[in-house]
Amino acid sequence: MPTATKKNPQHEKNQLSIDADRLIIATNRGPVEYFKTKEGTVKSRRGSGGVVTALTSTVSAVNATWVALAMTEGDREALKDAEDGVMPSPIRDINVRLRYVTVPKATYRKHYDMMSNRVLWFTQHYLLDQANGVFTSQQMQDAWEKGYYKVNQAIADAVSAEIESKDSKALVMLHDYHLYLASAMIRKRHPSVAMQQFIHIPWPENRYWASSLPTEMTKEIHQGLLGNDILGFQTRGDAQNFLNGVRAFFEDAEVDMDERFVVFEGHKTFVRDYPISISVSDERHLLQGVAGKRATENIKPFLNKYTLMRVDRIEPTKNIVQGFQAYDTLLEQHPDLHGQITFLAFLVPSRQSLPLYRKYQDETMKAIEDINSKYGRKDWTPIHSFIQNDRIAALAALQFYNVLLVNSLIDGMNLVAKEGAAVNTTDGVLVLSRTSGAFQQLENAAIAISPSNSNETAEALYQALTLPASERKRLAESARQEVEHNDLSTWIAQQIDDVNNLLKTR
Repeated sequence: MPTATKKNPQHEKNQLSIDADRLIIATNRGPVEYFKTKEGTVKSRRGSGGVVTALTSTVSAVNATWVALAMTEGDREALKDAEDGVMPSPIRDINVRLRYVTVPKATYRKHYDMMSNRVLWFTQHYLLDQANGVFTSQQMQDAWEKGYYKVNQAIADAVSAEIESKDSKALVMLHDYHLYLASAMIRKRHPSVAMQQFIHIPWPENRYWASSLPTEMTKEIHQGLLGNDILGFQTRGDAQNFLNGVRAFFEDAEVDMDERFVVFEGHKTFVRDYPISISVSDERHLLQGVAGKRATENIKPFLNKYTLMRVDRIEPTKNIVQGFQAYDTLLEQHPDLHGQITFLAFLVPSRQSLPLYRKYQDETMKAIEDINSKYGRKDWTPIHSFIQNDRIAALAALQFYNVLLVNSLIDGMNLVAKEGAAVNTTDGVLVLSRTSGAFQQLENAAIAISPSNSNETAEALYQALTLPASERKRLAESARQEVEHNDLSTWIAQQIDDVNNLLKTR
């Protein structure tokens, strides 16, 4: 029986072993993206995202197939040469078979753009009430039935076909909010198959689910996820919210809050938290390469006696504007800092097709302009903003912060807090929101704030700037050790340990 896995520093990359003959991974986006060149040739590149990095470390020791949606025209073109929809990976270190699934473009749009990214993502970040006019109830139901449900069924059918392709012990691992219904659909065809799913974004309390979505839709989401044997979340709070939701919506479900499992319709689901992390060695290795060294030299002219930093996608959950308001308060209350402090803001535009995001980007840029106009002078710009998606540049800058501000309202993890701890060389201090996913692990290595209070944030920034050197060193070292001890390989190893314990019972 799986138990909540404790920290285990002994897990090493590429030393993971799954007690199954085959591994079937199912995600919305595949590990390989195909694209068409200007000349019309189909080429491939490694898919983006930490899921690809994390999971490819597990597949070398087991026969693996990755099931995902064909998202691009290149994906669809590549499938024309695939046998029964299955292709070998063209990328050497992604040692998997690829089974990409095609659905009509209108179906995909309703699933991905409408239901997944505009309803579920907003709901799970407590933002649905801010997304003015996202959908009418009829449009939401249409997107659910003709988009989300159909795509989940298509993925479930592809996974089931893969299970049936060979008589051997298979493990199915699903990921994220695009596939909430798939595990129950797979379970109907394969009652004894071992399945695990990990949710990368927050899981709100059941009252918010109930106030945001139709009751039947909310129940279908919870019931769909109960098709898994093990269900993983980023934090203990997310896991507790799910358990409370099951108890609220299903009176006949047995919910054990202490042992964290659910028995529903004769099936047992263990509910766990696996805080995702970073590959510390990979982050540091990037900085030692040519591009990393160049980025390091490029950022040095922007450093000041005190360097404050943030790295975020430009979206409301990151609370960027209020962070700048706290900086405004800091400069107003401590004029002695003028000219001696610089705020480096690495900001990545996000979801610009949505009005809420465009509006928030405008508000963010105005906040920067207002502060620079209010306090700036010829020899000093209070905020330097870098509006770009340049991970190496941001990583290089993280080496030098004196204070790193992470004041998100709510998020799945916020890996910037961990990246900063891993690469910083100046005993930088983390000012961290209590509602960020990273807080569960880094609470004792940071100055904690309530993200809704800009005055409290301003006080925390000043405290972080003026801490004695010994205390700065203690906090920085504590954060670094926590991230090194629980890195990306630990995240996946904890899940594999629990999965192996499950497989022993089958």
